[in-house]
Parts: sequence; structure tokens; C-alpha cells
Amino acid sequence: MEPEVVVALITSGVGFAVALASVPLNYVISRRTRREERQDIMARYRDPLLWSVHDLRSRVRTILDEEFLTRYLAKGEDPILDTGDTFMKPYALRHTMFVLAEYLGWVEILRRRVGFLDLGNRRLNRRLVELLSRIRRALFATDLGTMFHVPTGHQRAIGELMITSDADDGGQGWRCIGFAHFCSQLDTDRRFAAWFERLNQGILQYSSQPEPDDGRLRELNLKLTELIDFLDPDLTRFPLRDEEKPYYRRPEARTVPPGSERPGHTVSHVVDQVSGDPWP
Repeated sequence: MEPEVVVALITSGVGFAVALASVPLNYVISRRTRREERQDIMARYRDPLLWSVHDLRSRVRTILDEEFLTRYLAKGEDPILDTGDTFMKPYALRHTMFVLAEYLGWVEILRRRVGFLDLGNRRLNRRLVELLSRIRRALFATDLGTMFHVPTGHQRAIGELMITSDADDGGQGWRCIGFAHFCSQLDTDRRFAAWFERLNQGILQYSSQPEPDDGRLRELNLKLTELIDFLDPDLTRFPLRDEEKPYYRRPEARTVPPGSERPGHTVSHVVDQVSGDPWP
């Protein structure tokens, strides 16, 4: 065999071997790159999600502990100025709707940007999805009263309405609209406002006739707290929250009506049952 032919065959064989070996290497690099991108997205949106959870839980606690809705919505009190119900009444109603809608908006953003959340650890991934699922279930459970009852599809719809493209991200990402924009939309867009009518009615009914056991609010208080603890385990964002734990770590579970679950089960047990759904 001619030397030139031998050299050509050897060169081709080496090239083929290098190409073959590069396939799994490229796969590993590509997979690692995608994971790093997902983790970067999660890092970017973790704080906004955490703040929305904190704001929602703060409102839930003021309703439970300070009769926020009764004082400012039903009675029209104003602790600073003597303005009657011209400021605090519409504020209490709209801001209560807003804090829930903002949370649903950030959940929708994560759903779109990540597909599924990758925290670099399967156990952490599953725990986060479970916590989000339990909050979703606390919102749609039908035996927990009228306050904050939002069916599953309605939760998605509100989340979609609350997000807009992020100009700071080159139009490639999303962010939640602010409170001023939210109020403007309620005033000027009838189709937007229609999606919040159920929330509106539930809040108004609760403010005039508070539910004696506050089942849904107590469940939300607990589940939101668990999510905050998960997202901020080192108390970096909310360093003083350990001082508050005696006030929000004792939710009173309500017994499920006979026939809807096994005897002795509580609402907490029902809400804690997580299905195989990848997203809440």
C-alpha cells in the first residue's frame, strides 16, 4: 500500500475517532450550559418572588391579627387623616387583590422562563414545586370559605394578566406590573377588571362578615411561611422573621366536612397532598 494512502487512512481514522469522542463531551457541555442558564434565571427571579410571597403573607397576617379589612374596608377608618373611606377603603380592597395577583404573576413568570425550576438539586427542585403546589391548592380548595378562593385556571389567568415584557432584559424576559399600573387597569380596562371580580366580591363579603375559622387564610399563612423559609433559609433577606414565628407557626387546621375525606383528616392534610403535576 502506498505511503500516501496509509497516511490518509490514519488521518481519517483519527479524525473520525475525535469526532466520535466529541459527541458525549458536547452533550455534557450543552447540558451543563442549559442548567447554568436555568439557575441564573432562578437567581434573577428568586428575590422578586420572595418579596411577593412576603407581601402576601403580611397582608394575610394583618387580616387575621389586626382586622385589616373590617377596619379599613368595611368601616372606612383612616389611622392618619380624617378622610373617611375616600382613601383607605379603596386602598384596602385593591391592595389586597394586588398582593395575591402579584404572587401569581411571579409564579407565571417562573413557569415561562424556566419550564421547571432547577436549583441544582433534585430534592430542592421537588420541595419548591411541592410548596408552590400547596399554595395553589389552598387557594382553590372549595371548603375554606369565600376569601381568596381562586380556581386553578383562574390563578393562571390572573398571573398572565399581571406580567409584561421587561425592557431592561431586552424584551426577552418578563416582570410584574406595579400597584399604580394595576389600579389604572382596573379603572380603564373592563376585560382586565372582570378577572378580579370574584376576588373583589370575596374580599367585600369577608370584610362585612368575617369567617369565624378563617380556614383559607390560616392555611395560606402557614404555606407562605414555609415557602419564605425555603427561599431564604439563612435569613438573609428577612433577618428578623424568627422573632415573628410564635405568631405564625400555630395555624389551626379545620376538620374536613364528613364524606369529603377520611375521618379525622384536616384541611392541612388535604392541602399537603401533592399530585404528580409538574407545575401548580
